[in-house]
Formats: sequence, structure tokens, C-alpha cells
Amino acid sequence: MAYEDIDRRRFLLLGLLTLIALPAIYFFSQRENAETTDDEAVATDQVAIEVDSNSNRPPLELTDDDPTFLTGPVGDANPGVNEIAVPEQPDTAPLQLSASYRGNVPGVRTCLLSEIGAGLTVTVRNLDNGRTVTCFTGQPPESQVADIVLHTDTFTRLADPTEAPITVEVTQ
Repeated sequence: MAYEDIDRRRFLLLGLLTLIALPAIYFFSQRENAETTDDEAVATDQVAIEVDSNSNRPPLELTDDDPTFLTGPVGDANPGVNEIAVPEQPDTAPLQLSASYRGNVPGVRTCLLSEIGAGLTVTVRNLDNGRTVTCFTGQPPESQVADIVLHTDTFTRLADPTEAPITVEVTQ
């Protein structure tokens, strides 16, 4: 890309300013008296700290008592049994099946499943990445090769179509 005239002028002006500024900064940043040693150049100041006796704060008092944040009731020596919430198990055991897709599946949320009857709501989870979809089972054609066939749009929520067939877990 060629520079326009105004860009060339800006570039030249910035270059000249840089060539002038860098030596000037170096020259003026040098110490005036180069004969002094580093020990002489370092100065130490004694700072006196004055204590105000008219302060509004009470004086510090150190006691041998326990700190105030540790006072209070002592914890129960025999704690009770904790209740752990365990989710309810699904009606049927999960099935591990091979899933594929087809564009002519009737309904976007319909999945053609040969293992389970038609008309049920099932959750399909991709075992590789954990993504899930919910679909309604339909009656598959007899020529279906995969265990479960999803609509193309539904399958893309589980995985990339180039990864088909994928291993899924089906729960009711």
C-alpha cells in the first residue's frame, strides 16, 4: 500500500522529532556532577513520628483474655446426621445407543427409536460432550440402520453432523 502525501509528511515529521528528542532526553537526564559516588548521591532522612496525646481513640490495652471473636457457644460434640438429597432414579435404565440423523424425520422434536414404543418423551444425551435434547419417540421405518434417528436440526444440538453416528444415552 502506497503512502499518500499527508502520510509521508506525518511519517517524516515524527521521525525528525524522534531524532531530536532522544538525544535531548539523554543529555538532560545525565547528572550534573558526574564526579560524585553512588554513596554520596543517596541521602537518608530521619523522620520523627509524633504521637498525638489528644487523640479521640482509646489507648491500646493488651489483655490475656481470649479474643472476642472466639467467644460464644461451643459447637456440638456429637453432630447430627446430615441428610443428603439423592435424585430419583429414572423409570427405566438408560440405554446406550448409536444415533444418526435424517432430514425427512416428521417433526423437529421427533426421534425414531426402535427400542422404545412410540409416543414417549425421552432425553438423549451425547456421551462424548454431555449435551442433551428432549424428543418424542416415533415409529421408525423397517429400513432404519441406526438405533435412534433424529431430525437434522435436533442432531446438530447434540453434535456436529460430520461426527455421525454418535454414542448416546437415552433415558425416559
